[in-house]
Amino acid sequence: MSALEKLLAGWSFRSSTPDFEPGEVLEVMVTGREGGEAVARVGDSTLRIEGAPDDAVDARVLVAVETWDASTHRGTGTYRRTVGESAF
Repeated sequence: MSALEKLLAGWSFRSSTPDFEPGEVLEVMVTGREGGEAVARVGDSTLRIEGAPDDAVDARVLVAVETWDASTHRGTGTYRRTVGESAF
């Protein structure tokens, strides 16, 4: 193994369209509302959050992923709780 291979071992590029699995619990930043539901955007992926309080925009929340479509990078999740505020 070359010195370069050792240096780069374990490195990978992060995708702009991450995929999630139903049942997975994520900490995400709520970036806005669409059609009355809170929405989190992780890269180019979008997760609609059911049951989020009205003041959840710009807050970090825990979400349980309910559905996920890997071809469109869109899904739904259920609000668990607020875990923090925006640093902005």
